[in-house]
Amino acid sequence: MPVSPDVELFLREQLLGRVRTRRMFGGYGVYADDKCVAFLLNDALYLRPIAPAQDYLIRTDHEIVTDSPVKGAQPYLRIDPDLWEDSDWLMGLINVMHAALPPPKPKPAKPDAARTPKQ
Repeated sequence: MPVSPDVELFLREQLLGRVRTRRMFGGYGVYADDKCVAFLLNDALYLRPIAPAQDYLIRTDHEIVTDSPVKGAQPYLRIDPDLWEDSDWLMGLINVMHAALPPPKPKPAKPDAARTPKQ
């Protein structure tokens, strides 16, 4: 599952700074406006196989490739780095994922350490 730092940097450059990455699962989560829209594992981009993403791939004449990023995991859509060259296409795919996925669940408020008296 390791990801080459060059691959992660290339992905962020192709998406023109519109996404951020965060280390997780031995790879990276790819976030757009705090929504996790993809995972970067094994030097490939993995997306949930939701209908809007599959429709986008079909509309843009790209093959739908599914693969499990880790043994025993459910299959995800795999987007290999050679497809990342077209940054407009890639950003379109990220936008489709962003629009289709629900907003992130709100995080519970952390207790305010200043209000809690120390004993």
